[in-house]
Amino acid sequence: MRFTISKKIGLGFTLIGVLLLTIFGATLSVLKGAETTLKESISNNKEYTEVGQPTVDELLDLKFGLNNSLKYIQHITYQQTKPDAIERTNLDEILKHKIPDNLLKLDELQKLWSSAQNEENRGLLDTVINDVKSATTLYYETIGDVLTGFEAYEVELFALGASTSYELDVEPMFQETIKRVERLLLIKNKDLAQQKEESSQSFSDTNEEFNLLFWGILIAGAILVIGTIIIATFTTISITKPVQELKTFLIALGKGIIPDEHINPGNDEIGEMAVAMNNLVDGLERTTTFANEVGKSNFDYPYNPLSEQDTLGHALLVMKDELAESERVLEQKVVERTQEVVRQKEEIEHQSERLEVLYKDITASIRYAKRLQDSILPQHEYIKSLLPESFVLFKPKDIVSGDFYWVQDAKDKVLFSAVDCTGHGVPGAFMSLIGANALTRIVGENGVEKPSVILDELNRLSSEALNKSTEGNEVRDGMDAAICSFDKKTNKLEYSGANNPLYLIRNNEVVQIKPDKFAIASFAPNSKNYTNHEVQIEKGDVIYLFSDGYADQFGGERGKKFMYKRFRSLLLEIKDKSPIEQKSILNATIEDWRGVHEQVDDILIIGVKF
Repeated sequence: MRFTISKKIGLGFTLIGVLLLTIFGATLSVLKGAETTLKESISNNKEYTEVGQPTVDELLDLKFGLNNSLKYIQHITYQQTKPDAIERTNLDEILKHKIPDNLLKLDELQKLWSSAQNEENRGLLDTVINDVKSATTLYYETIGDVLTGFEAYEVELFALGASTSYELDVEPMFQETIKRVERLLLIKNKDLAQQKEESSQSFSDTNEEFNLLFWGILIAGAILVIGTIIIATFTTISITKPVQELKTFLIALGKGIIPDEHINPGNDEIGEMAVAMNNLVDGLERTTTFANEVGKSNFDYPYNPLSEQDTLGHALLVMKDELAESERVLEQKVVERTQEVVRQKEEIEHQSERLEVLYKDITASIRYAKRLQDSILPQHEYIKSLLPESFVLFKPKDIVSGDFYWVQDAKDKVLFSAVDCTGHGVPGAFMSLIGANALTRIVGENGVEKPSVILDELNRLSSEALNKSTEGNEVRDGMDAAICSFDKKTNKLEYSGANNPLYLIRNNEVVQIKPDKFAIASFAPNSKNYTNHEVQIEKGDVIYLFSDGYADQFGGERGKKFMYKRFRSLLLEIKDKSPIEQKSILNATIEDWRGVHEQVDDILIIGVKF
């Protein structure tokens, strides 16, 4: 007959159950006695804390209030006092509030006095309550409501003999009441001492009961622990150890590790599980070997499933056949795809060569356009000869620019302009060639020197060059410009602007001369005219012409525009520096502001210091 796992576990739990029932019965018996003692202790303590002690406290407060009342009454009777004297106020507070509160609380507490001998004490308390009310009433009738001021003292006290009434009635009544309170206080103090002694004894008995319970539970627990250890040891030897071996095998299999050794089976259910585990390990070893051979494309390796119900084994055989077919198809596809990839690679290399040649041609053309554009811009030495204290900050966005600057000598006058053409890069560069050639023609060939007339002519010539007068061939290209004419003899500056203003810094203040709000080539010739502004230049004045690229540049911590307000503040900071320093600071500032952001437009600033 086998000693099965169920029998082993049943025997162990039966022994533990017997121990638990024995310990539970003993503990319940001791706990029942402790519960009775604890209830008595709680009841005695409640009588002491909620009735006895509060009664004594209220009697002490009542005695204190009566003594103080008697003291204040003596003072008021024998000494003239004002109606608002502190003695009268304190006495009214005691007689009308504090003592009635004491009496009310005592009356509530006496209902909780439980012992029969307290019947006499209740009668004594009722006498005290009535005496206090009578004494209070007598005080107000003979003294409190009579001696209300100095004149009342003269009339009532001396003429009518109120003091005699006090001596015969009020004071003796208060003194007698105080004696009754003291007598009741003495009785309740004795009761309180007895309650305290009973409460202490109850707590002592409770402690003894719980000590007995503690040691009983401690001994029972020790017995239970020892018994449990013995049973657990037996269970571990006979059950847990084989289960741990099975667990180790299962954890290894869960990680994909096939154990090298087999489990020694026992003669119980766990032994049967060990035999099954050994068979499983053998089957997995055969399956692993077969899978490795199939992975090496050895599709002829022999393999037989463990049984007809071996789903994994039959699936592996099907997988072997499918893999063999898939390998054949894949090899064919690899050959075909390799040929296609080689063909596409050759085509991409051919296209890359063509793109590289095309890029070089376009770049060469743009760089040639750059040389053409540079040829129309005034040279640095030429600008310095006409405007010695000046600078030009010119930063194209691309290789070529839509912004350009223009300077022209006209006998006693110097004409200079900053122009922003529509767009940037190659389209803008074409517009800049049109604008620069038109300005040279207007001033050099036609002899026009007035800025507003120059802009009017520039609008006419640009419109003709762009065929804006031809119906159906209109384009939206144009220019924003600011042009100045400086008379070196009279120091008079003339300015006219198309969307671009003139900044004049004088006396540490930026004066903005506003432009006309319509661009060059944006309207029909002679339909509008530009405004001419005149300014008398003073020593130390600084003027600036510019395009919108500087103020519109994105950057900073939040990727915002630089803005014209910050631009004007910067110009005020650098106005006293040399032109070379101003150009360097303006360039460094906008580069630092731009940071990682792309330059959004061409940048042009012309500065002239007088």
